[in-house]
Amino acid sequence: MRLTTEEREAIKAAVRAQDPEAQVWLFGSRADDSKRGGDIDLLVFSQIMGWSEKGDVWWELQERLGEQKIDIVVAKDRSDPFVRMVMEKAVRL
Repeated sequence: MRLTTEEREAIKAAVRAQDPEAQVWLFGSRADDSKRGGDIDLLVFSQIMGWSEKGDVWWELQERLGEQKIDIVVAKDRSDPFVRMVMEKAVRL
């Protein structure tokens, strides 16, 4: 995983401010130590987060981490095919 401890903690804090029960997973190139560069791709499992809360998390991360390309996917469960595919190589934060 190519995130610093500070980045991981900032991500978890921003998500948990919206939903303390949420699970946060990193996927994509930042989850793979053999790859370089890349944006921060996050999968958040939450029963209560919607578009507004997702936007709040994104803005909070821009403030805490500086301007970065951050993609956030929010899902209630693993029923979506995209979520299942992502989970094959995702790393829990």
